[in-house]
Amino acid sequence: MWKRKVSLKEQYGTLEHFLKGDEPCHYIGQRYIEGTNFYARREWRGVKDTAFAFYKWLSTWVKMGGLVMRDPIRVAKAFWKYRWLSAYLAAPMMVDKWIEGDRGEALRADLYALDCMISHSVYTIWKELRADRRLGESKWTDVTVAFDYTLPNHIIYGFPGHYAVNMQQHAAFMLPLMIKQLGCYYVDQAVACGIPGDMCTLPLVEVGVAVDGEYPDIGNCWLTTNNPCDANMMDNNAMWRALSGDGKKAVHPFTSPLMYDDPTTKELGVHEIYSAIEFLEEQFGMPFDWNAFIKHIEDTNEFNEGSLNRWDIYAKSDNGPLNPCVQGLFRIYFYQQGGNKYFNKANKKLNKVFEKCVRNNIHPFPHTRHRALAWSCGSTYYAHGVLWLYNCWGIMTVINMDSLTGHNIVDTTDRDTMMSDLADWHARTPMRTHTVGGNRHLMQMWETAEKFNCDTIIMYDDIGCKGMAGAQGLLEEEFHKHRDKFKIIWMPHSLMDCRIVPTNEARKTVNQYMQSVLNEEPVDPSLVDFDDEMGW
Repeated sequence: MWKRKVSLKEQYGTLEHFLKGDEPCHYIGQRYIEGTNFYARREWRGVKDTAFAFYKWLSTWVKMGGLVMRDPIRVAKAFWKYRWLSAYLAAPMMVDKWIEGDRGEALRADLYALDCMISHSVYTIWKELRADRRLGESKWTDVTVAFDYTLPNHIIYGFPGHYAVNMQQHAAFMLPLMIKQLGCYYVDQAVACGIPGDMCTLPLVEVGVAVDGEYPDIGNCWLTTNNPCDANMMDNNAMWRALSGDGKKAVHPFTSPLMYDDPTTKELGVHEIYSAIEFLEEQFGMPFDWNAFIKHIEDTNEFNEGSLNRWDIYAKSDNGPLNPCVQGLFRIYFYQQGGNKYFNKANKKLNKVFEKCVRNNIHPFPHTRHRALAWSCGSTYYAHGVLWLYNCWGIMTVINMDSLTGHNIVDTTDRDTMMSDLADWHARTPMRTHTVGGNRHLMQMWETAEKFNCDTIIMYDDIGCKGMAGAQGLLEEEFHKHRDKFKIIWMPHSLMDCRIVPTNEARKTVNQYMQSVLNEEPVDPSLVDFDDEMGW
């Protein structure tokens, strides 16, 4: 049950403030239904912003409804077969929790980016379902190919009329983003088969989906990879059985070297791309279309140029309107897909919003007290925790590690140079770039924090990550060296399993640091301690 704990006058002060929705960042926690992080009703953001948010909310439902109407019977069969598909019914609520507290230009930028991801997700899920043999053979079955979710699918654009799907992305990785408890089910399925339960929970979820037989059966081949880390390699046997039909389909390992910027490994990276192209040429029975491929790379470059310009704004000012939750996930999503019509459209819209903020010196996040860099791999079930950091304590996560992936500009004027740059892109995956690619890369956090004028580092502590656990002693030494310049806040989680480190435990460690070490008062006291155990 929910009842109003503060009056509208206390919350907004005047009618003008109410109509504009420009309350100071207060009383958010008092709007939650008990035991959840759900509002009793939609967030009031003023007349203009509420109308815009509601329009985009309806647009999400329309896109999801459009997916069903493409082939209602086929989609109904898919919902019956695949438990993970039900998570997407919560997509509108996911959008709401990712824009909590947004106003003005921040709201517009975030919803433009989210609309892009939703539109592309609807298209990608449809690609999977229309090609799925389990739902009935179709003309799409043989022209759709499975890619590992950490493997960018750029090379498929060199084969017009063919399609790639990053298999684990929508069937595994994104599940806790929408319903935090859903990852737990697949973790249990993997552990029941004998997979160690103390490892990273992301590959556990991937294995759990495979064990349940819930990956669509598409195409005649599968491209796997060694990215991003050794834990991901542990699930390869289960994934091989699921995606190769127990060896009935051709499998190609698309690997990349750990030390991606070492000249001695660059040749290997280039060789791997050519090898994958040759594999697909053989599978498809057609030559690689270099012109179509180059067009895609140029579209990707255009988006990356926009991203680099936007990051420059974040580094030099407080005018950046994308909130930290949307910014990070938008970047990871783009890394896997590259330039296409959805991202090109979003890129243009975002550029306009950023230009407006700079031109008019708009500060989209006015309650910022600390500028933070988030390092290591953040939680999926509490991806919106960075919004809590801002709304509760005024900690604005200016940039996060996962955003800084695959952003190099590829030179397309010369094929050799292009392939070398592309090998660099493939190696700059999440995690691989900064944490498991060598000590020098791990320590990029200090120069990155300085570049973005941060005074705080949020260190995500995934208790299942063996790579980062092995570097913890080294990290503690480095933190001690930089303690006079940066505040270091550890934020624990378990990536995909909310039972191991509940969200309130993650908040507790931050609260203790802010209150006991920094002696600061919260921006919004109602968010310091609340129960969201039953929330999604």
